[in-house]
Amino acid sequence: MIRIFLPLAIIAAIFFGPMFSVTTTDSVRGESVSTVTGDYFIGSAVDCVRSGKLPFGEDCASKGEMKGSTFVGDVLSWASILAAVAAILAAPGLLPFVGRITSIVTLAAGLGSLAAMGLFVTTIMGSDAGLGGVQWGAYLAAGMALLTTISGLSGMRGR
Repeated sequence: MIRIFLPLAIIAAIFFGPMFSVTTTDSVRGESVSTVTGDYFIGSAVDCVRSGKLPFGEDCASKGEMKGSTFVGDVLSWASILAAVAAILAAPGLLPFVGRITSIVTLAAGLGSLAAMGLFVTTIMGSDAGLGGVQWGAYLAAGMALLTTISGLSGMRGR
C-alpha cells in the first residue's frame, strides 16, 4: 500500500509545494519575494492528464524555464510521469506474484525523482536565487523520492 501512496506524494509535493523563491526589485514595489510552486514546471502535464490525454507531446511539454531552458521542467515532468506509472502499477502489485515487478518500477520512480530533484537543486544553485531560494516543497519531494526508493528496495527483498 505504501508503494501506491509514496509516488503520489512525490507528485503532490512537486505540484503543490513551493519549489523556489526569487527576490526581485522594481521601481513601484521596491524589493519583493515571489514564490514559485511546482505547477510552473509540471502544470502542462497535469492539465493533459486532467483532460484525459496522455502527458506526451508538445501540448503537454513543460513551459517552466530555468536559466533560459526548459530542461529542468522536462525532467521533473518525466519523473512525475514515472511516479504516476509506479502508483498505477502498484495496485495490481499487491498480488504476490506481481510484487517484484512493481518494486522495480517503484525503485525506478524513486531514483528518477531523486535525480530530478538533484538536477533542480544544482540548477537553482547556479542561478541568482542560489541555494537559499530552494523552498520546502523541493525538500519534501526529495524526501518522498528517497522513501520511495527505500520502499522499492524493500519490496525487492520480499517485504
